[in-house]
Amino acid sequence: MSTLRIGGIASGFDTEQIIRDLMRVERMKVDRTFQQRQTLQWQKEQYREMTNKVRSFRDQYFDILKPETNLTSASAMKKMSATSSMPGIVSVSAGAIAFQGESTFQVLQSATAAKAIANEVTAGHEEGMRLSMTDTMATISSKLGEAAGEGVLNFEDGRFSLTINDVEIEISESDTFGSVLQRINNSNAGVQVSYSTFSDTFTMTARETGAGHITTDDGGNFFSALGLVPNAEGEVGQSGRDAVFRINGFEGTRTTNSFTIDGITYSINQQVDPPVDPEAPLETIRINVSVDTDAIFNTIEKFISDYNQLIDDISGKLNEERFRGFPPLTDEQKEAMSDREIELWEEKAQSGLLRRDSALENMLRNMRSALYDMVGEGHLSSIGIETSRNYLDNGKLVLKNGGNDLRAAIAENPDSVVDLFARRSDISYSPNLSAEDRSQRYQESGLAHRLSDILQDNIRTTRNSNGRKGVLLERAGIVGDTTEFDNYYDNQIKQVNRQIDRINEMLQRREEQYYRRFTAMEKALQQLHSQGDWLMMQLQQF
Repeated sequence: MSTLRIGGIASGFDTEQIIRDLMRVERMKVDRTFQQRQTLQWQKEQYREMTNKVRSFRDQYFDILKPETNLTSASAMKKMSATSSMPGIVSVSAGAIAFQGESTFQVLQSATAAKAIANEVTAGHEEGMRLSMTDTMATISSKLGEAAGEGVLNFEDGRFSLTINDVEIEISESDTFGSVLQRINNSNAGVQVSYSTFSDTFTMTARETGAGHITTDDGGNFFSALGLVPNAEGEVGQSGRDAVFRINGFEGTRTTNSFTIDGITYSINQQVDPPVDPEAPLETIRINVSVDTDAIFNTIEKFISDYNQLIDDISGKLNEERFRGFPPLTDEQKEAMSDREIELWEEKAQSGLLRRDSALENMLRNMRSALYDMVGEGHLSSIGIETSRNYLDNGKLVLKNGGNDLRAAIAENPDSVVDLFARRSDISYSPNLSAEDRSQRYQESGLAHRLSDILQDNIRTTRNSNGRKGVLLERAGIVGDTTEFDNYYDNQIKQVNRQIDRINEMLQRREEQYYRRFTAMEKALQQLHSQGDWLMMQLQQF
């Protein structure tokens, strides 16, 4: 509740202004504390910015969910190329385990799905009497039974059930034809059913190719009424068939037209029926598998570019100039400045806040060492990658000879290049590894695993045995994690907030003290004036 104060009546002083001037000096203490809090807030924001850049880099190159760029996986990193001499018939792709070289492929028959078709479902009916998706099953029963003069669907208490591929489906006479078809398609029967009002055709097709029939238990006479009469074994329509093929003369079968053998994925793109003459020569397709040098090169080149950018970002903060003569502005200072002046001031005020930060420096130093150290007998320089000799580059990576040396190394021995990055230790990463196990894992690991471990140590969201998360998260936290509000900087800000509260309480007491003193002075002056007036009156009587 505000207090109405009227001062200066006796003294003529501008008491309010005098106290404001006195308090301005006092408030310099709280202004400095506010500036300290703002600096901490800026430091936290800049730290989180660096943390998010590190997380983005880690997620791009060391995440099993991104196989195209995951450098820790030999199978993901080693990229092979496969070509087919007749891609219209058979197309191919190759994985990391595929062997280089040429092979032959022949298709004896493609795989097909089991299928049953009933044409002219409403044959013999009047024109316009074809089935409708909105017809109820009771109406469908009447339509289908019209030619025979009777309903052909067998309802019991208004319901019946049918079984497709051993999956039972309940149907009631109030269900619409469309809802029944949808219920069948959404079931686990593994078939797709449809009805064409144009061709008056009911079709049921197995969802998967391969040898075998669609089997039904024609409960309610449903399929028979539609023109699909199961045989004694409950089978309807035509059976499906497996794909039959030969690779280098060796015959094999698969239930689908797309399958993987020895790291090569084959896709039969045309329907191929069994040859009429088993002795007739088959079309021979030539398959060629080779190392995809360009794909491996592009992955490593992009990694180097993104790594250098991360080095730039971190080094830029560590070496940014600090302008100590530009503290955060107070609200009173901002009121006296233009927007542009505030912008330029705060640009300098926020500069250098992470200069020579020990945690970032330590992470950067470890990253450089991880890439510089040998991996067994291998080294980055042996595949055409070296560290920049310009100290201002802060350890960036450089492709020698415009990248030609790396291309040559990939073409000559791709396994060696992949191993340099993706070699895996038998010891898994854990923040609780002993110093001995950590050292052994480091020595046994490729460059990608070493870098991944370093980044994990700094940005992991899991806790170690001491309850600590990644170093950078402990410093500034990240949004969405428990560290968002529980970290070094936020804890410092909380302390400053408590200090601000204490200072404000002190300032309030000090201000009240000033007002009490000036009020006492005013009262004394008022009494003095009153006494003076009384004396003057006494003197005037003489």
